[in-house]
Amino acid sequence: MAVKSRRNERGQSTLLFAILLPLMSLFLLGILDYMVTNARVMETVGAADLAAHAGAQEITVLPDGTITANAAGNEIAAEYFNAQRPGSAQLLSVSCGSHQGRPACFVTARTRSAGYLLPARWVTVRAIGYLAHGVTRGDQ
Repeated sequence: MAVKSRRNERGQSTLLFAILLPLMSLFLLGILDYMVTNARVMETVGAADLAAHAGAQEITVLPDGTITANAAGNEIAAEYFNAQRPGSAQLLSVSCGSHQGRPACFVTARTRSAGYLLPARWVTVRAIGYLAHGVTRGDQ
């Protein structure tokens, strides 16, 4: 009886392999897509965060508490981002000045997803850097 069942199961392994190979390939492509996209986003977050903190260093806080920003902060933040950005990232905007009553600099950027399995799309990254009390560019 065991010999008889083996004859009827001929090709079962081949069929199972033919069904599972495309499914496993899709699964692995999905993991690769996620990993590459995540790495790109994290690189963009790092560049945007450093740029926001560099731009915040240019904000002036007067003794009476008045927060004044100049165009140099925006330019420096943009320069920092462009010097460190990954190839897939773009700078969208920089805004340095008073945010919620605190001296801060916002940087908005975007990066492209990998697009191996799913269609490529833009992922937006926002970073904020606050001016630490008593810290200026000369302290760096």
